[in-house]
Amino acid sequence: MKFLITGFEPFGGHTENSSWVAAKEVATRGVSGVAIVLEQLSVSFARVAGELREAIAKHSPDVIIMLGQTTSTEMIRLERVALNMMDASTPDNDGYIPDEETIAEGAAAALFTLMPIKALRAAIAKRGVAVKISNSCGLYVCNRLYYEALTLCCDSEALRALFVHLPLYDGQKSDNPNNPTMSLEAMVEAIRVIIEETNDKCREV
Repeated sequence: MKFLITGFEPFGGHTENSSWVAAKEVATRGVSGVAIVLEQLSVSFARVAGELREAIAKHSPDVIIMLGQTTSTEMIRLERVALNMMDASTPDNDGYIPDEETIAEGAAAALFTLMPIKALRAAIAKRGVAVKISNSCGLYVCNRLYYEALTLCCDSEALRALFVHLPLYDGQKSDNPNNPTMSLEAMVEAIRVIIEETNDKCREV
C-alpha cells in the first residue's frame, strides 16, 4: 500500500510546524511493507485543496494521512468529521480571513472519515501515547483540507483519509511557553501505528 502523509508549513508566528517535522521523521524511519510519500501543504484556504489534488495525482496513494498542528491539546487528536464551512479569527498565510463561508455549495454539511478511528485510538493508546477522538477539526485550513480529502474519498471507494492533529513537540519554539507539548517520539509512534494498523486491516480484506 502507498500512504501519502501531508504536513503544513509554519504559520501563526511559528518557525516550525510540528506536523511537517513529524511527517519527515516518519518517512525517514519508514514502516515495513508500505510505501510512504510526503507533501508539505500551504496554510492557505485558497490553495490547499488544489495542492492536495496535485499530490494525489502525482502519487496515487491508497491512504492519505493529513497532519496538522494545534496548540490547544497535549494529546494526539484523531479527527472524525470535516464541516462544509470556513471561518477564522486569524488570517491564513495569504492574509485571508473567511467569515462563515461555505466550501462547496449544495454539498454535504459534514463528511465523516471511513477510517476505524476507535480501533486506531485503542492501538495508539496501547503503545502508551495519549490520544483521543475529536468531533471538531475546527474551521481553519485543516478543516478545509479535510473536507476536500473526504470529498475525494466519496468519489473513489478505494481511497481513505484521516486527519490527525498534533501538539507542539517538546522543545519547539513558541511565543507561549504554556502551550502543551508532546515528545516527537510519541507523535511518530502514533502515526506509525495508524499506518501499520491500516495496512494490516487492508491485507485482511
